[in-house]
Amino acid sequence: MGDLDQALRRLNAALEAAEAAATRALDTVDAARAREEELQAFADDRQRLADLLDLSAAKAEASEARHRTLEQEVGRRLDAAIGAVESVLSEAGA
Repeated sequence: MGDLDQALRRLNAALEAAEAAATRALDTVDAARAREEELQAFADDRQRLADLLDLSAAKAEASEARHRTLEQEVGRRLDAAIGAVESVLSEAGA
């Protein structure tokens, strides 16, 4: 029975080695899948941030346009007020 025992030990060792190799292969596949999911999450985040940046840039541009319009209106009103004051002063001095 010595040969049979030795053959069974070799078979058992071979089965354990095959199981370990299969486990490593599955771990490698799982790790690759996890990396793919993480990369997809990064890509999704990048797109969301790019969209937010575009929206913020558009809002800033619109705000700057409103600011320029308001600045022009304030300038016109100041010019009109200065003109009115100068007119009153010139009439009072005449």
